[in-house]
Amino acid sequence: MALWKVNGEIVFAPGALTLPGSVTPAVVTRYVYNVPYTNVGKGGFYEQDGKKFHTPSWTEVHPLTTLDDIVVEKKPFEELFVEPKTWSFKSASSDKEYTVRQNASGKLSCDCWGYIAHRKCKHLKEVSDGRIN
Repeated sequence: MALWKVNGEIVFAPGALTLPGSVTPAVVTRYVYNVPYTNVGKGGFYEQDGKKFHTPSWTEVHPLTTLDDIVVEKKPFEELFVEPKTWSFKSASSDKEYTVRQNASGKLSCDCWGYIAHRKCKHLKEVSDGRIN
């Protein structure tokens, strides 16, 4: 069961979409409703006065729309709230400990002198080579 957009009109097909011969040529695409992110997932439906609405977006939808026809937009700024990963390394020549950090965009950095001076170090190499998880 799916919604289709056929030559600009939204139609429902319980199985495979078949078009009458008089409709060819036709522009056909799968139709979905893009709704904003909320804390209730895909939400639900509400019917009033013969119309069907998606809640909580209150978007009027086709009467035969199901939750399979709803696409929730990604949570805004989600990537800003990703916890960064860190790896710790003991110095081979002193009692210092160095930390490699991976930021939300995936970039690695280290607080050792090799990285500060040259933007590369053995700690970064170990992490990027996958020798440490």
